Amino acid sequence: MLPRITIITPSYQQAPYLEECIRSLHDQGYPDLEHIIVDGGSTDGSKEIIERYADKLAWWCCEKDKGQSDAINKGLARATGHVFGWLNSDDLLLPGALHAVGEAFEEHPDMTVFTGVRIERAADGTDRTMGQDDPGDPDGFFIHPRINQQSTFMRMDHVKALRGVDEKLHYVMDYELWLQLMFRAGTEGVWVDPRPLSIFRLHPVSKTSTVHHRFLDEIASLLHGLAMATGQPELAQVLAKGHVISDGLRGIPVGPSAAPMVKRMVTWFLLRWHHTIYTEADLRMMKAFRQAVAVDERSLNAQQREWLAEVDASIDVPGWWAFRLRRKWTHLRSR
Repeated sequence: MLPRITIITPSYQQAPYLEECIRSLHDQGYPDLEHIIVDGGSTDGSKEIIERYADKLAWWCCEKDKGQSDAINKGLARATGHVFGWLNSDDLLLPGALHAVGEAFEEHPDMTVFTGVRIERAADGTDRTMGQDDPGDPDGFFIHPRINQQSTFMRMDHVKALRGVDEKLHYVMDYELWLQLMFRAGTEGVWVDPRPLSIFRLHPVSKTSTVHHRFLDEIASLLHGLAMATGQPELAQVLAKGHVISDGLRGIPVGPSAAPMVKRMVTWFLLRWHHTIYTEADLRMMKAFRQAVAVDERSLNAQQREWLAEVDASIDVPGWWAFRLRRKWTHLRSR
């Protein structure tokens, strides 16, 4: 029997997209869909749209909340499904997605995570297929996971055991939830499916488009906690030099045995997002990284070695003003 799939849709002021989102779920004809919409008190006509579809919903509300994470947990408190996913009100599921997910969990009832392909749709309507994790590289699920959130579904009992997502996070709650499951349950229960399952919209007011630095601060905060929990305060101190570290996160249960993995996670994060120096904080952080952290270059792939070489060339200056002068001189010479 196909399992019940609970989809929670957190929403706020997304009336132009909300109905299409709702229809993308209910037009699939999945026999046991539990759809919950948690609206944060929209005043743009969203409530009227939700009311038109109320007979198809397991529960809904339109009331002030504390943000997306709070909305997801409010829905989880009423969820009864075997499988959990959330779909933001400006995104879509593709036809057949729910059956693909349900059939996979029916066949593999002990599966922890099912993740498929997502399509990124730009504001001009052009689509781009996003990459996936390599199931043959389980370390990658920790170091550089491609969390296609709209196309990712998890066993509900694991999610409820964690009491949902961390409400102190507003941008990377999906990344934190993913790491919780990887460190607690391992990677054996992860199924990577090559089928496109969802459309992720980019538009001028989407969070992904407007607050990139806050995403990075929250990722750095999670890694900071992992570094401290695995006895690597030097890694935590490096991250704190370039990012605003959030206090009070719930933490991920790791110990000293996870230290090598956490070091690889921090190294990848720093090289991926800070191989090009833009700010004084970037320079300060990457100088500290190269001074405090021994990097085994043999463990890096070709792209990471290129990033590392770019970092080393950039930080070979006495300070910020010297860096700015050299950058300006390089720019003038290239004209």
